Amino acid sequence: MRRSPRSLVWSTAVAAALALGLAACGGSSSGKSGTGSTGSSSKNINTQPGNDINPQPREKIADGGTLRWPEAGISDQLNYNEVDGTDGSVSDIMAAVLEEPFYADAKGIPRNNTNLVASYTVTQSPQQVVTLEINPKAVWQDGTPVSEADFEAQWKALNGTNQAFQVSTTVGYSLIQSIKPGKSDKEVVITFSKPYSEWQGLFSPMYPAATNSDPKKFVADFKDAIPTSDGPFKLGSIDQTAKTLTLVRNDKWWGDPPKLDKIIFMSIDLDAQTDALANNEVDLQYGIGSHVSYYARVKNLPNVTVHKAAGPVWANLTFNGASGSPLSDVLVRNALTIGINRKQIDTALVGPLGVSTDPLNNHVLLTNQQGYQDNSGDLGKQDAARAKQLLDQAGWTSTDGGKTRTKNGKPLNLRFVINATSDSNKQLAEIVQNQLAAIGVQITIVPVPGDDYYTKYVNVGDFDIAQVVFGGNAYPLSTAQPEFANPTTGSDGTLNIQQNYGRIGDPAIDTLFTEALSSLDRTKAESYANQADAAIWKLDTVVPLFQRPQIVATNTKLANYGAPGVQDTIYENLGFVSGS
Repeated sequence: MRRSPRSLVWSTAVAAALALGLAACGGSSSGKSGTGSTGSSSKNINTQPGNDINPQPREKIADGGTLRWPEAGISDQLNYNEVDGTDGSVSDIMAAVLEEPFYADAKGIPRNNTNLVASYTVTQSPQQVVTLEINPKAVWQDGTPVSEADFEAQWKALNGTNQAFQVSTTVGYSLIQSIKPGKSDKEVVITFSKPYSEWQGLFSPMYPAATNSDPKKFVADFKDAIPTSDGPFKLGSIDQTAKTLTLVRNDKWWGDPPKLDKIIFMSIDLDAQTDALANNEVDLQYGIGSHVSYYARVKNLPNVTVHKAAGPVWANLTFNGASGSPLSDVLVRNALTIGINRKQIDTALVGPLGVSTDPLNNHVLLTNQQGYQDNSGDLGKQDAARAKQLLDQAGWTSTDGGKTRTKNGKPLNLRFVINATSDSNKQLAEIVQNQLAAIGVQITIVPVPGDDYYTKYVNVGDFDIAQVVFGGNAYPLSTAQPEFANPTTGSDGTLNIQQNYGRIGDPAIDTLFTEALSSLDRTKAESYANQADAAIWKLDTVVPLFQRPQIVATNTKLANYGAPGVQDTIYENLGFVSGS
């Protein structure tokens, strides 16, 4: 399931679904024009629909030019569907290289991408069958036609039946019964075993059969490489020393010619990106939401527009509940959850950005999405006295008036691992450290390099508490399911957590997601989504903090990019207004 750029769990990154009618969630381009919203506002931005970019028709965009695009880090695994590749940088890069069957518009409604899917039909009885007609011009970089075989191979790699494929999610693919060619290999007939409401999000992006047919190639072929393309751009070069990845125009592309000559993705620490923007070394900076120091600078930079929109992602505290950890005990997790003051955190991190927000009380649906409701119950309210009682009950007692707690001679001291390049991570950790000290929980803040934060710490479970940013695109159920999937152990003993970094799940939650995703009735889908959320609250490994405002600074002349909300970026339409 593709996550829109910058929406991902960073490693990411994200989701008006067709089934749930979202108003906004992470994505990529188009919105209102003008100078952007640089002034302050007290409005709760997460209840405001739409997006904020600089939409321009192609005829007003200059031919040529280079877009310099900073990333906090560039993953070495560029297969987004591989467990180590589900990263925001990979989403940004591969969305320019690989086509998707459907694109979400500004309202989050999926429309078929005619460059790949010329037309489609859907039947619902006796089974859900989707038939896609592939654009006859669609080819891979080496001239091989895009065909039914590519869809079939991706389904087989991602449906969970072959555990040799270490995938980030099986959602949707596991509900496909068969994929076969229709009247030709340019017609794809997809038959579902059960109804699947968010089917438009599948195969986004779609990788070639050549790399999806072999578990080893699934990993190796996109390791510091992009062997092929069926999109407007292809790989130009990867410079490990300069930490850049350059895309150039794909000469086999059959759609509208890209306006840009090149897109250079540059690995730049978050704290250095504002300097790079100010020095005209890059053309955009996102990730500003909740970074007060970034916002304070970019809003006054000349020739820079600040765009604001309802955020498609949400910040949280993730507790590592793996066996042997103090947080494997749900009572301890509950104590931490009610020991913190989320409103205080939200106000401190978001308020200075000129917008307001409230604590998020749902893990599946965002506040501006249809069906959202508060399922937090008692866990949604700070209660320090009750938190102390829970710790006592769990055996973590205090002999010094509540300043510290021990169990079997071991102090309750938790490692809060943070991205050392993020000032907001540091601020959050310090607030949590102070709040939890009041209930006798010691927090040791452990800064780690930004490039290592996910790969060497969060992904492998080397933390007690971490801030993870979750989000998605126009498909909220499909996006949330792998974030809370029950971890499974493969035949080789490897634990596949998908994106469940808390490492604790419940088969009942999996079942509720399955029911929600199988329901083509919007009201029923919303009901199942909220039941799943209530169960996730009881599990209590992820504490939602706030829905992050989407604040993006760009070169004022950059067209068709900004704070995109849920809309997908059309990379061939990126460029600079003529005369720039």
